[in-house]
Amino acid sequence: MKQYRLHIYAIGIFVAGLIVGLSNMIFTDEPQTAPAVVQEVVTETIVDEVSDTPVETVISNVAADEPLGLTETMSLSAENNDETYAKEIRIKSGQGLMDALLNNGAERGDAFNAINSLGDLYNVRKIQVGQLLNAAYSPSGDLVRLSLQKDFDHRINVEREGDIYKSTVEELATQTITRHASGIIEDSLFLAAQRQGLPQITIVELIRIFSYDVDFQREMRKGDQFEIFYERTLSEDGRRVREGNILFAKLILSGKEINLYRHTPDNSDYAEYFHEDGQSSKKALMKTPIEGARLSSNYGRRKHPVLGYTRMHKGVDFSAPTGTPIMAAGDGVVERSSWFGSFGNYVRLRHNGSYKTIYAHMSKYGRGIKKGARVRQGQIIGYVGATGRVTGRHLHYEVYKDGTQVNPMNLKMPSGIKLAGAPFESFKVAMTTTNTQIDETKSHILLTKAITEQAPSISAE
Repeated sequence: MKQYRLHIYAIGIFVAGLIVGLSNMIFTDEPQTAPAVVQEVVTETIVDEVSDTPVETVISNVAADEPLGLTETMSLSAENNDETYAKEIRIKSGQGLMDALLNNGAERGDAFNAINSLGDLYNVRKIQVGQLLNAAYSPSGDLVRLSLQKDFDHRINVEREGDIYKSTVEELATQTITRHASGIIEDSLFLAAQRQGLPQITIVELIRIFSYDVDFQREMRKGDQFEIFYERTLSEDGRRVREGNILFAKLILSGKEINLYRHTPDNSDYAEYFHEDGQSSKKALMKTPIEGARLSSNYGRRKHPVLGYTRMHKGVDFSAPTGTPIMAAGDGVVERSSWFGSFGNYVRLRHNGSYKTIYAHMSKYGRGIKKGARVRQGQIIGYVGATGRVTGRHLHYEVYKDGTQVNPMNLKMPSGIKLAGAPFESFKVAMTTTNTQIDETKSHILLTKAITEQAPSISAE
């Protein structure tokens, strides 16, 4: 019975409290107090300059009690007609420049006029997938600016002036530095240079400039050495690199040095490579159009590996891995670039009134190698393969002189120009300057290496 009484008393007290609370909410005259706002309080200690007694101050981040006035509100929300907003546009696969601009908010008329102006300085049909463009729009959506990189050190800017667009070329800031590298040849010049960190485009050029003097298949031995001094251009932000000219190159073959210096002769618009005596290294045809290959079959009579009987082999074969670059042996014009029976993928070049060269069994053709195209000496015209009637991948190479096939390995080619008199004196000055630059670079490399080796090591305890 006592337990029931306790429960009744508790219920009564709860009901009474509830009635009192409701009456206060309904009949009170004072406004209800809002819940307390959690404030971030920052306490600073400030020293009183007079008494040196620390004084504690409190800084609150609670918003001001007074709302912003109409003028202040309008100034914050007013549209600034002078401002533009930028967009980065990257060309996607199957997308043209017009599609890219329309998809990114440009009006068709604006896009057409901007592209028309851009076309005065850039072939818009050759725009590549991944090409980055920067566009700027006015608050009303008008295309007011368009820019893209034309090449390594030039950018084209298209600006809107009234209702028309005008395009200009901007030259980008760059920095040219020089690099020096050397190494020992264990297998091929290409692989030796690659191990020293040389970019492929520079290695191909290195092979090209020596191809007039060196038979890479018969003259190169394990332990031979190379040295190179070349330029490299950096963009202003250091993110982009363009490999530059080879200024000096050296090969040591069986103890014999071959030195080549880049020089532009007086009254000439083109640079060439010269030996120390002023003799140009350039000849009508290279000795070999491929590097790093093995001479697998010589010129003359042999038993055909497929047909099985003896016949005249009117060329030479170079065995090399599939995809090895094949270079044009000389300047000329492409007479044929197509499949040619047992020769497979085949290219024939006409160099002048006397010489023609043939390249067969290629896996694929070089860029732009079509009938009628002009090629320069050392340009990549194709890649080693095993097309046609063959037993393995290799390059079949032939040379015609005055309509008759000749042995490419015994061909004696006329040399290029030889500097004499004032042009030779000018070359010697240029050669001395290059040698000084090389010596300074080598000294800097050795000094840096010595400092690095002598630096004390720091061990963690």
